[in-house]
Amino acid sequence: MYFYIVIHFIFEDLKLNIMNTSTMSKEDFAEYEAAVMLWKIIPPFLIVFGTTGNAITIYALLQKRLRNSPTPLFLATLALSDILALTTGLLRQWIKYTFDVDIREDFTVSGCKFHWFIVYVVTQFSSWMLICVTVERVISTFLPHKRHVFCQMKFAYISVCAVLCFLMTLNAHYLFGYGDVSRHVGNGTKEQRCVPTTEQYDHFIIYSWTWIDWCVFYLIPLLVLLTGNSLIVYKVFKSHRRCHGTVTSNTNPSTAVQKSISSLTLLLMLVSVLFIICVTPIVVYPIGDPYWREGTSEHKLAKLFLIETIANLLMYLNHSVNFLVYFLSGSKFRSEVNRIVCVHATGHASTVSGSFMSTKNYDL
Repeated sequence: MYFYIVIHFIFEDLKLNIMNTSTMSKEDFAEYEAAVMLWKIIPPFLIVFGTTGNAITIYALLQKRLRNSPTPLFLATLALSDILALTTGLLRQWIKYTFDVDIREDFTVSGCKFHWFIVYVVTQFSSWMLICVTVERVISTFLPHKRHVFCQMKFAYISVCAVLCFLMTLNAHYLFGYGDVSRHVGNGTKEQRCVPTTEQYDHFIIYSWTWIDWCVFYLIPLLVLLTGNSLIVYKVFKSHRRCHGTVTSNTNPSTAVQKSISSLTLLLMLVSVLFIICVTPIVVYPIGDPYWREGTSEHKLAKLFLIETIANLLMYLNHSVNFLVYFLSGSKFRSEVNRIVCVHATGHASTVSGSFMSTKNYDL
């Protein structure tokens, strides 16, 4: 009898929970509240840390001492795009969930279109600057005697402009496809802000554009990074084996160059690993999202929102800490930052070891 009563109460409690859950919206679940809390707490730290660090990176890389190679230009533009990604994308999310104001949807239609456009351009641009750095490093490693021909500064400027024009053209559809739409719901109409204006364009965004963005933002850069860095590591390893056993009291020029290339290779490998860890979730999620949402419950929608939040924050983490990779793995970059800090702290230039003017020193 006692067992029967316990089972009865258990089933009644379970039935009540199911009924309560069926009447709840996704905002009522703990997963949704956790995601909102993440949007409120983490972005300020990433924005301040990333913007400050990337600004110092730009200032350091554009000094005359580091302006003799295309690599500092590419890394400086990468840092600039990281700042824009943080201040346009992440800042908007923090304002939205902290102050309940969406700068994309609550203002003009033109502002909505431009915001979609600029966020995609700057995030993709960051990935393609990594491509430019990797290609330049491969050329410098395998064709050192032709480097002055293929890696001139004018070609670097042309590459940056060409990439920017390509990405702006690719994402121009946001300037024409998004807007405010009135849709019939029941006996009335519902105004939707900053959404695809036609069903055809909406289908393109959900089922086609996600794959295009996956290729441009992730797959192509990833393949270039892995291939290029693998070639560089192979070349450096082969050169080290060739020079193995040759010991001199003083470091010769070839050893110095190999050491510099090895340091930059470490930088590129760290950036590649960081890119894979932080960017993979945000490119995978949009592809699966429309299929995961079909016929799902409000509780699962809350879980998906939490997953989406974590994926977005990982992407912005990548934009925030890229400069830290330069600092940790590039002795020349560290020396330049230390010199800048000392100049501002003491009012005069400090002595920094190492030659900055040598065109053969690629260590950043």
